[in-house]
Amino acid sequence: MREPVYAAGMRILPLLMFLIACGGPSRTTYANYPGAPLTYDRASANKEALDIADKVVAAAGGEVAWQKAKQIKWHQEIVHDGKVAMAGDQAWDRWNARHWARLEREGAGAQGVFYDIYGSKQGGFMETKSGAKQPVNSGDVIEVVKVARGAWQRDATITFAAFLLLDPGSKIEYAGMVKDGDVEYHDLKLTFDPKDTARTGLVVHVYADKEKFTVHRVELETPDGNRYAYEMSNYQTVGGLQIATERKNLGSGETIKLSNIKVGEPDDDLFIAPLSGG
Repeated sequence: MREPVYAAGMRILPLLMFLIACGGPSRTTYANYPGAPLTYDRASANKEALDIADKVVAAAGGEVAWQKAKQIKWHQEIVHDGKVAMAGDQAWDRWNARHWARLEREGAGAQGVFYDIYGSKQGGFMETKSGAKQPVNSGDVIEVVKVARGAWQRDATITFAAFLLLDPGSKIEYAGMVKDGDVEYHDLKLTFDPKDTARTGLVVHVYADKEKFTVHRVELETPDGNRYAYEMSNYQTVGGLQIATERKNLGSGETIKLSNIKVGEPDDDLFIAPLSGG
């Protein structure tokens, strides 16, 4: 009668080792870049900027809702001249600092990738037209991860800019009021801790309504000199978060549409590479 107990223990041991290696239930804070502060440094923040940022975050759903959003997953389409030019899915596992992306390909199955934002683990997969997944060799994954990192850096920063204002390591400055026609907006300049390797050198301007403090426009400048400006619209409440499900690229005229948004716990299955097709 003792052998089954021993066998069960042998099955449980690898699971426990996996949980420990991943940080498992012992971690009580969000994974972040090495050396990151545990909370936003309110004491050293500019008082005027902080007062406005607090109102912008509240209008976007509030810090409590943001802290509950351990993972955010969404479908995304880029629409140009009324036609879908590109479509796919993304998941930002904030709790474990991971990103998963899946790109739909015309006439073929989708291609996907996942990786640790501040670590070295990464993997990828290809989907057949029937949906079966095949693993991707490590050499191909490296190149796809580079593209996915750029997409996450741009899409997540712009979509969730309101909440990043008060994220640990963020720095905000109040750049004054700007006018768009007859409407005035607060301009908050957001930069990040140089130790945050996923956002090094990014400069973000968040333009919020003068009275309601909802985000109207977000501008992003990357270290390589690229600049993006988006008009945010069609806000929907998901998991307590106010999320702009449409944004218009003011340069190209393209519209990015978000749908099937899910906010909740991390989905570990997304970050497991397939062993074989089937």
